[in-house]
Amino acid sequence: MKLILDSEGKINYDNIDKNSTVKDLLDAIDLFLKNNQLPCDKCEESCCKKSWSVEMDNVCVNRLAEGDNKLANEFVKNKLVKKRNYYREFDQYVVNKDKECIFITDENLCTIYDKRPIICRLYICSAKSYRYNVIRELIGSTYLKALILEDEIRNNNTDNYEKNPVLFAKEYDILLEDIFDYAEEEGWLYEEDREELYIGV
Repeated sequence: MKLILDSEGKINYDNIDKNSTVKDLLDAIDLFLKNNQLPCDKCEESCCKKSWSVEMDNVCVNRLAEGDNKLANEFVKNKLVKKRNYYREFDQYVVNKDKECIFITDENLCTIYDKRPIICRLYICSAKSYRYNVIRELIGSTYLKALILEDEIRNNNTDNYEKNPVLFAKEYDILLEDIFDYAEEEGWLYEEDREELYIGV
């Protein structure tokens, strides 16, 4: 898997197959950014400095808590707030902040960069193709929803143990196929649209 600039000058990927993982995409992003540096000091978006929500996922929280359920529970309670994801119709956790992300320094550096949320890893401050955005949204939503479910399970607030494929995940090594299966079950992806995500450019 490789990220490219397509004929419209938008970030796209060449192709994926049934064995492609979320980690493959993250590695492709890292390689693309290494070869096409986007300097933070010239970032026009500066999402981390604006009132945008910084969405937190379960792998990020589990890494920051070093796999300790008690620490993860405290992190969610003390650093995050629930916010409705109206696009996907579920609650999610976001960083509790007034303006700037609490993990960003005055120099605009991320203090948890190696453990930063999946949504930050997938976001590139440049024009992105429709299908890249589709995959980014499906991955992000799956991990965001998993954090809500994990928190409910940790606090014994649910009898609903739905089969989210990334529940209590420690890494981003899940197959994209599993993400797509879950997205179909949730009504986020239609079968006829799914095959288009595999077609190479």
